[in-house]
Amino acid sequence: MINRLRILLLVFFTMPVLQLAAQRSMHIIQGATIHTATGEVLDSGYLVFQNGKIVHVGKQLNAMYKNAHYIEAYGKHIYPGLIGMNTVLGLNELDAVRATRDYQEVGQFNPNVRSLIAFNTDSRLTPTARFNGILYVQAVPQGGTISGSSSLMRTSGWNWEDAVQLADDGIHLNWPEWWVTPDDEKQYVRIRQRVTEIEQFFSEAYAYTSLAAPDEINLRYEAMRKVFAGKTNIYIHVQTARSTLQAIQFCKRYPSIKPVLVGVEEAYMIVDEIKYAGIPVVLDFIHRLPRAAHHAIDLPYRLPAILHKAGIPVALSHSGSWESRNLMFNAGTASAYGLSKEEALQLITRNAATILNATDIGTLEKGKNASFIITEGDVLDMKSSEVKQAFMDGQELELTAEQQKLYEKYKKKYGLD
Repeated sequence: MINRLRILLLVFFTMPVLQLAAQRSMHIIQGATIHTATGEVLDSGYLVFQNGKIVHVGKQLNAMYKNAHYIEAYGKHIYPGLIGMNTVLGLNELDAVRATRDYQEVGQFNPNVRSLIAFNTDSRLTPTARFNGILYVQAVPQGGTISGSSSLMRTSGWNWEDAVQLADDGIHLNWPEWWVTPDDEKQYVRIRQRVTEIEQFFSEAYAYTSLAAPDEINLRYEAMRKVFAGKTNIYIHVQTARSTLQAIQFCKRYPSIKPVLVGVEEAYMIVDEIKYAGIPVVLDFIHRLPRAAHHAIDLPYRLPAILHKAGIPVALSHSGSWESRNLMFNAGTASAYGLSKEEALQLITRNAATILNATDIGTLEKGKNASFIITEGDVLDMKSSEVKQAFMDGQELELTAEQQKLYEKYKKKYGLD
């Protein structure tokens, strides 16, 4: 009995040490085509990582790496972990079941609401995104005028504390839309009222945050403190050109804030104005029809290239929950309509990380987190893309999801093995 206890204690206390030693070992992936997302592509390159960080990316190795653990990936491709912005993945499970929808709070002004504490790491949808190469998602609250604060979350983790990559990256503001309708007078009154409410809230919040020690704590205004200090983004969800121009003019009242336009279906109408304002744009999914019947059918596909060529920082998102797994194929479509493959890849890697202020991810460079995927075929092509391995901070992730389990189950049932 005593010997058993000694063995158990020995295993218990040495296990963390063994895990730590495994994590510290140096790994080298060789032979793959490395897409760094900086614009550089390395054929038959080497990616070296240790302690969760990339220590070398290049076409040559020196003698210091001779004792590392080698992983052969000849004929395959390596990409940075993809970043899905503007999603409710992890906040929504079943659209038809209210109890599983945890992305909206009651009320109109809720900047104090934080999406990260509602993020469900046990979701069956998250592994679906992961085996398609999406290693990070921006979990965004919905509804109201100010929905709350989003966070950049990992698609792997035991709980939300494990999953958070960047907490409270910004507040989300839904700007009232100017749609062309017969009752323009009624629309004007309604929108003017909503804009006045936004102006009043921002004015009061700005006055509150100007005080170092307010007499009474107001949680809604407190949540705006980092926004006015320029430490987090203010994401403005807007679609029409007229509303976008109005939002841009509003932002000029607060020079210290860092606005980001999200959606902006009619951005092609006001490219110069957006560029002059120096505001980044996060486009929503582009696999859609244009809003106006007289517009070219491929206008949504060309929009990323239009903004990119104008010098506007642009990223690509795919709103929703389960739908976000198609993010990379939207980028693939953009690559066929005016962007190169590497420029399209940057829409969902480097550019997204830059807008989010996530400095440790988004590219494959020395010093960045060792978070990447290994694929057979082009990750932007739905016909050839197949993610074989995924690593986050140097640790290999499980890629099995519900779809694979069901596939194996029914393949066996119908004798298709």
